[in-house]
Amino acid sequence: MGCCCCGCKCCCILLAAVVIVVGAALGLFASLFPYPSHASCKVDWVFGESCPDVKSKLINQMHKWSSNNCDSRQQCNYEYLGEEGSTIRGLHTTQVLKFVDKFNFTLNPGYDGSCYVKGISESLTPYAVIDFGANYCNLRNLVIGSKLHSGDFAYKENSTNSVCTMYSIAHCNLYT
Repeated sequence: MGCCCCGCKCCCILLAAVVIVVGAALGLFASLFPYPSHASCKVDWVFGESCPDVKSKLINQMHKWSSNNCDSRQQCNYEYLGEEGSTIRGLHTTQVLKFVDKFNFTLNPGYDGSCYVKGISESLTPYAVIDFGANYCNLRNLVIGSKLHSGDFAYKENSTNSVCTMYSIAHCNLYT
């Protein structure tokens, strides 16, 4: 009986030590690897246009870039999947490596007539961790291609490496 009790105490101490070491390792890992644990991206935008106009431009751009006849950039292989309420859904297949990412844009009108948009893109490859900014580029290329970033309307973008894999070093004119 005494041996079993001592064994439980040893197991408890060992378990506590493992929890402390793993917790510390995860904290260290998070500080050394400042990205999401799976290749993905979340971006918030504010466009100085109405949400119906923003929605129309994004959908039109997806259709325009639905072809698989690509130049050396990521501006092709988009697939429009439809809408659910205020959310537009789609897929993007990278040109060279043929990774498939799912994405969506959720649009909410502002009181001032602007449109608040949350874009999310995520790799469908289960083991994808680093994407060299591809998930960010899935979203950004549609915004730039549809000219939502230019003209007479206001445009703001907000994201960070902690919610968008490799956001700060993404190069959206390269192919992946």
